[in-house]
This record gives sequence, structure tokens and C-alpha cells, in this order.
Amino acid sequence: MTAPIERAKRLGDWWTGRRPILLALLLLLLALLTVQRLEDGFSRLLWAPAEAIDLKIRRAETRNWFAGQPVYTHQAAVYPPASFALLWPLLGWLPLDAARRLWAITSLAALAWLAALFVRESAVQSRLARACVALLPLSVYATRAVIVNGQVILHELAVLITGLIVLHRGQPGWRRDLGGGALILLGLVKPTVAGPFLWLLITAKGWVRPTVLVGLGYLGLTIVAMAFQPSGSIVLVRQWLAGAVKDAVRASPGAHANLHSWLGALRLEAYDAPLSLLVLAMLGWWIVRFSREDLWLRLGMAALVARFWSFHFRYDDVLIVLPMITLIRLTGDRAASDRSRRAARVLLALTGATLLAPARLFFLPWPWTALFEAGQTIVWLALLGFLAVPAWRGARPVTSAPAPRGETSGAGA
Repeated sequence: MTAPIERAKRLGDWWTGRRPILLALLLLLLALLTVQRLEDGFSRLLWAPAEAIDLKIRRAETRNWFAGQPVYTHQAAVYPPASFALLWPLLGWLPLDAARRLWAITSLAALAWLAALFVRESAVQSRLARACVALLPLSVYATRAVIVNGQVILHELAVLITGLIVLHRGQPGWRRDLGGGALILLGLVKPTVAGPFLWLLITAKGWVRPTVLVGLGYLGLTIVAMAFQPSGSIVLVRQWLAGAVKDAVRASPGAHANLHSWLGALRLEAYDAPLSLLVLAMLGWWIVRFSREDLWLRLGMAALVARFWSFHFRYDDVLIVLPMITLIRLTGDRAASDRSRRAARVLLALTGATLLAPARLFFLPWPWTALFEAGQTIVWLALLGFLAVPAWRGARPVTSAPAPRGETSGAGA
């Protein structure tokens, strides 16, 4: 037995012997971070005059849209017409203070939804491990940033991921297709997040009908929304696309870990759209190629590509929690090799460290913030490579998790 293998075995034995203590310490850390970050996030969302910036912008856009006033003349208006129809029930009809309260309530509900979903899908058994998984989406710095700004990604991921699970685990039929399709439709409010996940629609059993239903539903929302604007549909679509491209070019220097920021640093902004579409197409090929793999492997890959393929600020780092669930599933997969499980544990620890780190690391003087962002990006790219290349994983993750009541586990789930 070689020295590296002996060291890895000793490390594994050390972890096994101390697992309960380490999990208890991790649970304590996650609980402290959850209390601090959620308390600060929700108090700022509800009462800080200068916070809830994105909520205020989306609320003004939504109200102006349905009042027949031009929206795409504002540089921050980057959402497509259908998004305003999806946002109206939360933002379009209430005074600002009431909208902030409703957003806080629904954000908390989305967090609880995600926590319960992750616990079930992680397939962990011990109470300590399940508690750690439950606190994971609540304790990362990105969740606080989402809440403070009034961003929509928590709402979006809760319905989008659930809808995809329903379509992949349920037996084909109108009940499954309507329910799963409706959830996915609600999750299309922010296309730069949802776009990569749509490839998973075409790998579900009986995928044609739910895909058509989602497409028709989105078209219907678009038509309804456009009816409230004086400009024609083609003009509105052109204005939206032009504004979205300009905003990505304008804002990408202030972000990191995404294709647009990298191209901007190289003065290659003209290639933002074609290269993003190329990355999206490559993900589609990969998802179809590995359509029989674990659903969470594909969800993790889609989440990583969603983070990289288009411009995102740090609040969208919540996406990285999804491939962490993939890694957790792999660490418990007895069919996987010891090497794969060890690699998954290392990547899980490194990825967790990048998300649990203090948010103030993003605001340090140069070069410290740049070094942290570079390290974070390297870890996430390593995670992308590990999940993408079968030889690096060594074996597939577990092929199923407990199916929702009334559903059965299907191929590719």
C-alpha cells in the first residue's frame, strides 16, 4: 500500500471515529451563522430605508408595466415581459411596506421549503447530519444577501427544483404534467438562473407534454403582460434583449465567477452572448448524454453552469448549494469507489468553506478580495470538472432518494 493511500485511509478512519463530534461542531457553527445572517437579513429587508434595493426596483417596474408606462428605458429593467406577470402577485398591488412584509414571509417560506427538500434529497440518515443539511441553505452568506436586497432566487429555486423532481419521479400523466409544469413556470421569473435547468425537461419520461405546457404557459404570460404596454411585441422583445446585454456589460466588472466578467476583463464583451449560448448548448449535450445518471448530478451541473454562464452578483451564489447536495449524496453512495467518496468529501468541505466565509471578505482592500474570489472560483470550477467527467467521479451518485408521496422513482431519477 502506497503512502498516499495509507494517509487517505488514516484520514478516513480519523473522520469515522470523530464523525459525531465533528457534525455537532458543524451544526453549532451553522446554527450561529443562521441566526446572525437571517436576523440581519430580515431586519434590513423590513426596516432599513436604504435596503431592499432590488425589491424596490422590481416593484416599481411591475407597477409601471401594468400602468402602461415604459419600463425598458430604465437601465436596470432586464427582466422579460412574462416576469412582470409572475412578480405582480407579490409586488404589483401593495404599498411598499406591505410588499416588504409579504416578501419577507414568502422568502422565509421558500427557505423552509428548500431546507426540507434538501434534507429529503440528501439521503442522509443521522439526525445530526439531517440538521446540518437543513441549516445549509439558511447559513450561507448568499442567503443573507438575497434577503437584504429582496432578490427572487429563493422563491425561484424552491418551485423550479420541486417541479423538475416531480416530472422526473412521477408517472407520466396530466396530474404530474400540470403540477410539475406549473411549478417550473413559476420558476422562470429570472431566466439567467432558470435557463440551464430547462434542459432537464427533455430528459424526463413523457417530456413532450409538460414541455409544451410550460412553453404555452410562458407564452400566455408574455401575451398578457404585453397587452398592458403601448409598444408592440417585437419592440418590447428588442428593448428587453438590448437592455439585458447592456446591463451585463455595465455591471460585470463588479462581479466575479461568471463568463461575462471574465470576457469583460479581456475586453471581449462582444462575445458575451455567443459564448454564453455555446456554454448553454454544451450543458444541453451533457445532460442528454448523461440522462440516465442521478437526477441530482444533473441538477448540480445545471446549477454550476447557471452560476457561470451569465452575469451574476454574489447573491446568486445560493446556486452553489445545489451541487453540495450532489456531493453529500455521493459521499453516502456505497456503490461509489473510496476514491470518489474521499474526493467528494474534500470538495464538499472546500465548497462549504467558500459559502460560509464572512461576506466582508468581498470588501477587503486589493489584493485580498481578489485572492478570495479567485480561490472561490477555482474551487467551483474544480467541482464542475469533478461532476462533469465520469472518470473523475469513478462511479455514479446514488440513483434515487425517497420519492414524494404519490410518486415513484423513474429512470434517470
